[in-house]
Amino acid sequence: MLAPYEERFECILYDHRGAGRSRTPLRPLSIPELAADAVRVLDDIGLESAHVMGVSMGGMVAQEMAIRFPHRVRGLVLGCTTPGGPRAVRPALGELGSLALGSVSALREEGRPWLAGALFSERFRREQPERVRELLGYFFRHRARPHGVAWHWWASVYHDTVSRLHRIQAPTLVFHGAEDRLSPLANSQLLAARIPDAELALVPGAGHAYALERPEESFELFRKWYELRSPIEPGRRPQGIAARAEPLTRAFGLQVGALRTGRSLVSLAAERVSVPGRR
Repeated sequence: MLAPYEERFECILYDHRGAGRSRTPLRPLSIPELAADAVRVLDDIGLESAHVMGVSMGGMVAQEMAIRFPHRVRGLVLGCTTPGGPRAVRPALGELGSLALGSVSALREEGRPWLAGALFSERFRREQPERVRELLGYFFRHRARPHGVAWHWWASVYHDTVSRLHRIQAPTLVFHGAEDRLSPLANSQLLAARIPDAELALVPGAGHAYALERPEESFELFRKWYELRSPIEPGRRPQGIAARAEPLTRAFGLQVGALRTGRSLVSLAAERVSVPGRR
């Protein structure tokens, strides 16, 4: 997906701790810690701020980065991701069952493209099977260790930004593949509604990996948004208690995330309780 971006922008990529070529720690990780890692990447190459793009779990990290380190983020691009917590929308059971059955049947195919159903639209898989196999190869080039996968899973489970999305200062473009079967569109709609300066862009006919399936169309949507909004300045540096407490809340990211998730669950349950005497 990089080709159209590299012609115009300096693109910086890195592997999260526990994935790709990065080392996997022996202890669990949290989304706040992964967001701080992204800031360290900027520090190491001498950049004060950047436009930040995150897809799927990377979109969770990008949200946390924009909330905790607004002065390091210019434009924010969130792709096929979720705010997490009880208010996030999960795929329907029927959809999950369909994905599971497709994965099982794909195990018997040459090249074992068991991820394809979750990542790409049905039409793309049907019309460009060789391209699908080529793209899937990237997902297995640097396999994460089992405990790295587990750490990322738990970090995602206790990711909940719903109550803090209003703190995002960066102009935000929320991408979603119109045929995404893994992450329901309602999640991107929730993000676009709660982030103060955000808009939603659908990539027609694309699945969860919209940027791989339709790189040119995705780039054009980004380019038009970027040119309309430029120049984009970074957000304000946090001050006071929030700034001083950030390293502490980051260190206990999983525990704080679990508390936020529990509070969201209680709040959601309270909203759904009917008031006696009313219908």
